[in-house]
Amino acid sequence: MRKKIFLVVGSLGAGGSERVYWLLSQYFNNEKYDVSVVYLSGHHQCFSADIKGIRFINLNTIKASKSFFKLLKLLRDEKPDAVFSTTDHINILIAMVGCFVKVPNLIARASNNPFQMRQYYDFKARFYNFFTRFLFFRFDFIVCQSEEMLREMAVCYNIPVKKLTVIHNPILPSHLLKNGRSISGLKRLVVVSRLRKEKGLLRLLEIVKDLPTNYVLTIVGDGPLMKELKTLVCQNNLCNRVTFTGEISNVALQIARNDLLVLSSFTEGFPNVVLESLSVGVPVVTFRVGGISKLIREGFNGFVAEQNDVVNLKRHIIRACNQTWHHEQIKADIYNRFALDKIGKSYEMLILN
Repeated sequence: MRKKIFLVVGSLGAGGSERVYWLLSQYFNNEKYDVSVVYLSGHHQCFSADIKGIRFINLNTIKASKSFFKLLKLLRDEKPDAVFSTTDHINILIAMVGCFVKVPNLIARASNNPFQMRQYYDFKARFYNFFTRFLFFRFDFIVCQSEEMLREMAVCYNIPVKKLTVIHNPILPSHLLKNGRSISGLKRLVVVSRLRKEKGLLRLLEIVKDLPTNYVLTIVGDGPLMKELKTLVCQNNLCNRVTFTGEISNVALQIARNDLLVLSSFTEGFPNVVLESLSVGVPVVTFRVGGISKLIREGFNGFVAEQNDVVNLKRHIIRACNQTWHHEQIKADIYNRFALDKIGKSYEMLILN
């Protein structure tokens, strides 16, 4: 008899956590498992809900605070063998529901390094952080994206280390591959990000302002900083060098059109966008953040500047844009290390043991 697996996310929007579970659902989509992806809102859908063998359940509740009873009824009726949740508000929701219905395997995926994120918390995030301390004991396992995250989760929430495990994020095969160097003379940079303060985009624009004029930047994503970023671009006469695309569905295709991906974040768990960039052979220049030490091999697929060292990041950008990269080797290396079948197996082991 097939085991029933539920993966619970906030939406099918263009978030890193949503992407990981969307990919994970495809790993479990075989003769051993009956897979359902449960989400609260169908707005801004970027990932397909039309995958043969996978059931997508839209609760149409929008908010976690309005989802408790609907989710409780669903789990009572369906009796899944395992429930996976991700992001703070969904993890709290599942932990609360888990107090009233027995699920053999309750597994959460943490999405942030709690100490690093504290300075960026708004009221809602502080609320989630407060309840995380009291509800995470409900989970059988908590997946951390990096070793740094595991250490912070153990200390911040006093979680027994035996409940914590490190599983990196997966990548799917792609036919896309970065072409050779642009013949236009332009150095094409791209950043893909939720437009929030912790992503460091304000300091990235300051760096771009100091780069030679043939360096151009495409900003992919949406968020609360959009207006401020556009104002700053105009004030610094960067309108002909910085382009905003908003939120798009085919991120990998957009990345492949550029010479270099830049990650300017102050904090990350395990940056999916770096995985996506390397998966199409595009090198990465980044500040040192969570998970980067496992992704970047200096000089082979990118360069790393220490956090807040904007001078060195700028130097690395110029160096990377004038270096010859072996795009096929970059792509092959990242698949060899983070292919979905390898990462999915690690998740599967959590419910087999």
